[in-house]
Amino acid sequence: MRPVYDGYCFSRFAKHTLYNSSMCLYYLGEMRKAKVFLAPEKYMDPASDHDSSKLQQLFDIAEDDLADNVIDTYLAEETFYLGNLAQNINLNKSAKYNEEQLLSMLYYLGYLTIDPALSDQDGLSLKIPNKFMSRLFAQCTANLKLKPSAIFKEQKLDISPLLDGASDISAFADSCTVFLTAIFTNQVLTHMSEMALNLTLHTKLSSMRGVIAELQKSLRIPGKGEKFADLVITVNRGKRNESIYLIELRYAAKKDATEARIESLKKEATEQVGTYKSALEFKDKNVMAYAMIFSGSECVYCG
Repeated sequence: MRPVYDGYCFSRFAKHTLYNSSMCLYYLGEMRKAKVFLAPEKYMDPASDHDSSKLQQLFDIAEDDLADNVIDTYLAEETFYLGNLAQNINLNKSAKYNEEQLLSMLYYLGYLTIDPALSDQDGLSLKIPNKFMSRLFAQCTANLKLKPSAIFKEQKLDISPLLDGASDISAFADSCTVFLTAIFTNQVLTHMSEMALNLTLHTKLSSMRGVIAELQKSLRIPGKGEKFADLVITVNRGKRNESIYLIELRYAAKKDATEARIESLKKEATEQVGTYKSALEFKDKNVMAYAMIFSGSECVYCG
């Protein structure tokens, strides 16, 4: 429950974070009724913003380019700096929110929280509190930036190796390079990062028939606790030939993509995806695990 519901902080002097009690109670109630383990991220209080629509509404009433700035900061996995929290914000005001007002509203409504480690007497550093809120930012990014783009719609991914249950997915990896290069060359997303690559591939796969894609899927690893896999792709679900492709992504900027750096990322991703393959969720299932390493938008290794 901790990575999904915990993480809230309301003072730069705080030593501990808080859980969202409403979400916790709803989840525990559902699990009590089901009498089996339930994945916390799949059971959210109905009062929460499941589909990121409230978050998008806030972006709609903000000044031009502010939403882009927030999305870029999210994709870079950086914090948001705010000198002072805005007071007495009027939700019905006709003028658009400035940066201080938008970040304050994101804080007041729980989309962001205080990061005590980076805050000081001159201002507050705000961050996304947990996996649930991070998922809302991901949905919002997909809805505002990716799905409306003609480039995103026109470009294809070659998922035929996945649908065939093949172990050689090099054709899929090559198509990822072509697809991502088009997205970032045309500045559909302006900030390239591991998070951006992961989100873009997940959003595209989710729009294609025949595959079920999960982003940052929660996995229970014996002896290691809960871990989150970058990309889990299920094909032919419910059929005899059902297969799962477990993919761990790593990214290096072009300027940093030395041979030694690529080898280091390859080793790191391979070890991690090997651990993920032992998850309880994959017991008795046909799982194929891969490390994919990107230099910029180019997939330089898939194995």
